[in-house]
Amino acid sequence: MKILHAIGGGEFGGAEQHILELLEILSRHAVEPVVVCFYNSTFADELRKRNIRVIVLDTYSRFDFRLVKGLAHILETEKPDLVHSHGVKANFFCRLAIRQVPNTPIITTIHSVLRYDYPNLLAYFLASRMELWTRKWNNHYIAISNSIRQSLEADGVKPCDITLIHHGIPIESFAADQDVRSIQAELGIPAGAFVIGTVSRLVPVKGLTDLMQAFIPLADEQADIHWLIIGDGPEKEALAHTAREAGISDRVHFVGFRKDVARCLHAIDVFVSPSYSEGLGLSLLEAMAAKRPVVATMVGGIADFLVDYHNGLVISPHNPDEIRQNILILKEDDGLRQKIAEAGYETVKKEYTLTHMALRTKELYYKLARSK
Repeated sequence: MKILHAIGGGEFGGAEQHILELLEILSRHAVEPVVVCFYNSTFADELRKRNIRVIVLDTYSRFDFRLVKGLAHILETEKPDLVHSHGVKANFFCRLAIRQVPNTPIITTIHSVLRYDYPNLLAYFLASRMELWTRKWNNHYIAISNSIRQSLEADGVKPCDITLIHHGIPIESFAADQDVRSIQAELGIPAGAFVIGTVSRLVPVKGLTDLMQAFIPLADEQADIHWLIIGDGPEKEALAHTAREAGISDRVHFVGFRKDVARCLHAIDVFVSPSYSEGLGLSLLEAMAAKRPVVATMVGGIADFLVDYHNGLVISPHNPDEIRQNILILKEDDGLRQKIAEAGYETVKKEYTLTHMALRTKELYYKLARSK
């Protein structure tokens, strides 16, 4: 069964990682994947490394309507059994192109809430119009969380046209047999430090400004506390400037985008996610798989799996003081840290594995292909 996936591919975030992991498994289960990207960047390189065939349409400008013709030509040549799109741009152009290839179903995974992806109101308006206008040509949706499923239904999508499939993670990659001290030394963290950590795109919706406001007094009160920031983005300079102004630059470690996140997670003692919106909260699940206790806002898909004082501590959005208090609670209670870490790992092991996600997705592919 040939499935053509389409995504912008200019970034390397949760959606791109999801596709890589999904296709690696599906390619071993009688599914032939082909990926169309609009940018020849890190994501396309990672696909090639995994021997997943990728077609790059990077000869067009950002919103060039000739992309419709280019995609239609690919669809006519490849003759996929189904098209699976991800992201506003890919959704828009694939849905227009699919009209030239009758009887080929198209499915879309909704990875996040659109409003939070576009803080600029004009950009959000245009993106939402593109998405809503072309939905009439879409056959089915995968929602990665209950909150996204509910938002689709609120927009008028019929419940029968939505399937809930949580993202999964390669839980075995996060095994705890790591030399923690050597990892910390490599990342510039001194011996004996108590480390809070984040893995995130450095963008406003992730709430890292709130965490910085919580960390400044923590650094003043706790001589051993450090913050490890894994990820990159436009907010980096503002966060680094705030740290310099507060005189705590030596306690905040920006290590940028890392391909060894699973390993780096073992350098931290508590994982913190102060986000305002999450499609699912993949980085949180990864921290739980690494048996790191988590502190997080109960937003979006996080509500599907986080239980306060069971497998994590819940904080309110936009509340630096609450962030600070909950970090201190875990810092001062080793028993609670261990209890939460073990419960978090069991949550992931039971419900959020890659195999579970991939087989449910394959089942949906066959169902849709048969219906056409």
